[in-house]
Formats: sequence, structure tokens, C-alpha cells
Amino acid sequence: MSDLNKVFDLANLRRAYRWTMSNPDASYKSYFRDSYDAFAIASETHLKWIRAEGLKDRYEVAHASKVLLPKPSGVLRPIALLKVEDQIVYQAIINVVAEELKRRTKHRYEKRVFAHLYAGKSSKFFNIKWQRSYRKFADRLRDCHARGFDHIANFDLTSFYDSIDHHVLVHFLKELKIDEETIEYLMMCLRKWTSSTWSNGPANIYHEHGIPQGPLASGMLSEVVLQHLDSAGEQGGRRTIYLRYVDDIKILAKSEQDLRAKLIKLDITSKEIGLFPQTAKINIRKMSDPEDEIKSVSRPLEPSIVPVVNQKKLTARILELCRRGRVSSANSTRFKYLMANVKPGHRLNVRLIKVLQSHPEYAPQVASYISRYERIPAGFAADIKAYLDGQELYHSVLATILDASLGRVPAPYDSQFGKAAADRLLRPKAGALPLQPAYKASLIAWALSSKNLTFAEYEGIVAPEADWWVKKRSLQALAPEIYGDPSYEAFLNARMRENGSEVARICAARVVEGSHKLATPYGTVETTAKQILKAAKIIRSVGAPDSRIPEIVGYVFDRRRNAFDWKKFFGSGHKHAERMMIMLKRDKEANIEKFLVHLDSWCDLLLAEIYTRLKPGKTYPAYGSALNDANLTATLPVAIPALKALHALRLESSVAHPRSQKTGKPTRRLKHYDYYMIRKQLVPAFDEIERVIVP
Repeated sequence: MSDLNKVFDLANLRRAYRWTMSNPDASYKSYFRDSYDAFAIASETHLKWIRAEGLKDRYEVAHASKVLLPKPSGVLRPIALLKVEDQIVYQAIINVVAEELKRRTKHRYEKRVFAHLYAGKSSKFFNIKWQRSYRKFADRLRDCHARGFDHIANFDLTSFYDSIDHHVLVHFLKELKIDEETIEYLMMCLRKWTSSTWSNGPANIYHEHGIPQGPLASGMLSEVVLQHLDSAGEQGGRRTIYLRYVDDIKILAKSEQDLRAKLIKLDITSKEIGLFPQTAKINIRKMSDPEDEIKSVSRPLEPSIVPVVNQKKLTARILELCRRGRVSSANSTRFKYLMANVKPGHRLNVRLIKVLQSHPEYAPQVASYISRYERIPAGFAADIKAYLDGQELYHSVLATILDASLGRVPAPYDSQFGKAAADRLLRPKAGALPLQPAYKASLIAWALSSKNLTFAEYEGIVAPEADWWVKKRSLQALAPEIYGDPSYEAFLNARMRENGSEVARICAARVVEGSHKLATPYGTVETTAKQILKAAKIIRSVGAPDSRIPEIVGYVFDRRRNAFDWKKFFGSGHKHAERMMIMLKRDKEANIEKFLVHLDSWCDLLLAEIYTRLKPGKTYPAYGSALNDANLTATLPVAIPALKALHALRLESSVAHPRSQKTGKPTRRLKHYDYYMIRKQLVPAFDEIERVIVP
């Protein structure tokens, strides 16, 4: 069994689903609560569908939505939001990688490496529990200090997840004996998930580096690269000790000279694989108390909350930690921990707005604090509104505060919040930045709940929205009573018939939960949404999945999708034609020359079907001969010359032939320019074929 078949093995997909659901990262899972609920209605059916699509080469991941969270430095950390089925497929791939990686690295578990430790197939959790590993990390650090290793330095990597080069990943995956088909599929997924769109409009910018931050699987994938540093770190005998917790590397030695030697070794090793240390954080020092080092990656207990929370002392302690709205880096962990336990009150309200202005990275803690109010006091609501009306620097921060305030703001501030949200959506000021996904979704929720959007305005925002997560969140805020049952049901039925599986499944779950009307015919409903409807006994069967050919033809030519029945057109040959088209889409994004050559091959298949319709009973000749058929040219005067031009272009490609068959000259590499030129002919060609030829 190939590794890719192992990925889509049903038992492996079930494990991937189990581990996705048991992911201990509650903050990441909070983005998907409604998605997980909808998936669970027919989870086994969905997993079998993923398996079937994967084995047929039909399964294709969607682009990630991105939430940009501020770091203490002010730069942004991108969190990649993957559709539920993509999270499962990603996890399924990494399950296969983890089995091979553990064989190579198990000897380091809880001795030198203390995080992202694979727990094994039978475990409820993907990784060994972090609490146990962290405790052993702390014990190891104390033991090293007791043995005289009192010189210490950190070795932190700059933007580690974003910097991992895909070629480096391929190198180490091959060392693990992962087969090339699986590696190629994973790289295709990563390329999509790490692409960017926000400031470039609808066109994705693709990278050859980075892994998505947020999903559980990414931690183990990062270990594929980090184990190269681990190998360098453990070399050098007994003079230094190398410890790593996630990507927090600590080097210990008995002398500064030995410590520097190991740091140089790690620096060279990291540069070998395209990674670079944060020089400002390499702090060589003498360790007087190991507890200080342990606390740098822990959550220390505070006297003010042990054993019983004293709210008066707790509030005073927080105010002390954030004087003038600033929190020192040394007190960051302490501040976050105390904020999780304090009850809201007027003494903290004004101060925390100042903290937000100086430290946007604490937005989750401040938002959690706000959400503990059943009804926000008027004065605090006014302060929040003033903060939101300020300069739009960090959209994710504004989104977090808006979400925490929703349903808690008193009149008249609630209508002010809602009107401001609607204005930002419908009437943005000149020069305003494009809305990031999280902020846009939060604005929609506020404008909707405060009834500052008409149904036409709401549908006008949501229906054309390209980001699936924004559309999902916008649906989350919609309730039947806002516009009435008929409009609500019409909206659900329309979204169930769109390509986005995540949104369609949630709409189907809403239909099931609310006993809403399913519009007919239901054959156009998205496949996984139909699986939910079938599980709820609303429909009898799911039926065969729709052809992906019209979707991909529209995508590769940037052309409006038409209602041509490609499944009927190709008949028994549809499966092969569709698979070729799926590979064409991949090549369009990854290798334009392969795309043009393979497109010519697909057009050969296309013309063979056209030939049998226009010249029944005749045997289809060689493609070049068919292109010179006078009857075909008379019937398709636009399409046939366009296909001829594409075929001539293919004959110039070094992928197809070493020398031109006409001139004998060496062939060349086809470029994007060639695609843009031939596209001008192919778009009207396909328009003509779909208009003239009867499927």
C-alpha cells in the first residue's frame, strides 16, 4: 500500500478525525464549533466520502482563511483556518509521517525534546500530554543546574513556522522514506494553505515556504525539520546539554566557551536549512535559579488566587502589573493568568482600554474580561466605542472586542455599534484598508443583530463573499426572526447549493435542527450537505457527485461557469476526463508549461467526443488530422483554430519534444505569456463548443 493510500485509509481518517476533535488547543477549535457540530451529524459518511474522493484523485483542499493576530513586537502572526475536512486530511497525512518520524526520534522523547511527542495510534490524543512533558522538562532543567551546568543560552528561530522552506521539507520527508506521491500531495496542500490574498484582492499569492499555524498537525510537521537541529544539538559529548520545548531551545554548559561553541554549531546548522536565529534573544547568562528559566515557558501560580480568589487583592495586583497601561515582558504570563480569574469592575475598565492601546496582543484576555459582563456599564461601553472608532491598525483585535461586546452593550450604544458596523461594510471611508476576514465577520454580526442591514444588503455582502470562513461566520449570526422564516429558508437553500462544503453543511444542519423547508429539486445541493440531509431522513439518497469539469474549466480560463452537462457529454469516459482536468488545475498553479501540454492532451479527448457527434460512424483519426477536418472547422469556426493554435504551441514545448517537428530547431520552455495569449482564443472557443454541441 502506498503512503497516499495509507493517508486515505478509512482507519487512518477515523484516527485523524478523533485527534482533530481531541485537539487540546481550545482557542483554535473555537473558530469551528458550529462546523464540528454540523460535520458530526454524518461524520462516518463524510469520512467515507473523503476516502473515496482521495483514492479517485478528486479530493482537493480549499484555500485557508487567515486571522492576523498581533505579537508583542507589533507584527502580525497569521493563523490559518482550514475547513474541517481539510483539517482531517492534513492530520491524516501527518499521521503517516508521525509513524516514521517516531522511529527516528523516539530516543529523544522527554530527554532532549519535550513537546510534539507522538502518542501512538491507540491514544485518544495525538501527542503525549503537554503537562507530563513539561514537568519532565522542568525536572531535567533542575537536574542540569544541580550538576553544575549553570551557563545557559536561548536559541530562538525567527518566524519559524512561516520560514520553513518546502524544498527543505521535501528533503527530510524523503529521508523518512515517505513516498513521492504523498510528498507531492502535501506540498500542493501547503502551497494553498500558506498563500495570501488580503491586500491583493481575489488573486492568491503563492509561496514555497511556511506551514499553517493553528492546526494540530503542523506541530508534528515542524518536527520533521527541527529534528535536524536536534541532531546537531546532541553532538559534542557531555560538555553541553541541549533541551527543546516546542521551538524554545535552551543550551546549558559548565563554561561560557563551551556554550558559545554549541551556539555556533546550531547557528551553522540552522542556516543550512534556511532558518535564522533571533540574535536579540540569544542571551548568554549564568543561571542562579532554574525556576526563573522554567517560569519563562510556564504559568506561575499567584498568591492572590491561592487557595481562594480574593478579588480585591487580585484587582489590585493586576492594576500594579499594568501601570500606565503597560505590562513588562517579564510579567506577561503572570498578567494573562490573573486576567483569566478576575471579575470585571469599574477599577479595571479604564485601565484595560489603555492596555489594549499599548499591547494589542492582550486582546483575547481583555475580550474574555468584557464577556464576563452580563450587561456592560454605559461608561465602559462608551470607552469601548471610542477605542473601536480609533485608527484601524489591528483588525483581529477589533474583531475580538466586537465579538465580546455583542449582546452585552446597553442602549443607546448598541444601535451606535450596529450603525458603525453597517457603515464600515457598506460605506467605507476613502483609503480604508480592505477588511480582514475576522473583522468583516464581526462587523456583519453586529450590523445584523442590530438590524442595520436589509435582507438585500445582507445577501449582497454574503453571497459573493470569496472567503468561506467569513461566509460561515455571517451565517452564524443569522436567526430566523431577523428577516422572517421565508427569507431565512431561502438563504439557507441558496448557500446549500454553492460549492463551499463548510457553509453548505452548516446550512443543512440548520435545516435539520429547525425543521425548515428544503427547496426542490435537491440534486444541486452540495454533496456533503446532502449527506447530512440523508442522515436526518429528509432525503432518500445522495446521488453521484457533480462533475468538477465545469468548475475547473471556469477556473483555469478565468471564465464564467456555464450549465453545460460535461458528465453527459463524456459519458463513460467522464471519470478519466475529470481526473485529467483535476491534474490540469494543479499544473495551472504549479507548472504552467506542464499545464499547456496537458491541456492540449485534454482537448484531444474533447475533440474525440465532438467528432463522434458530428461524424457518427466514422473512426476518430490522429488529433492533428482531426484538427484539419473541414466539416469540424465549418461547424466550429472559432473553436477549431483555437485548438490548432494550442496544439502548435505544445509542439514548441521542450516537455513534449526535444526539437520542433516542423523546423528541426530546439524546442523551448513555455511561459505564462504563452498561456495569456492562447487564453484569448480558448475562452471564446469553449463558449462556442458549449453553445453548439449538444451533450
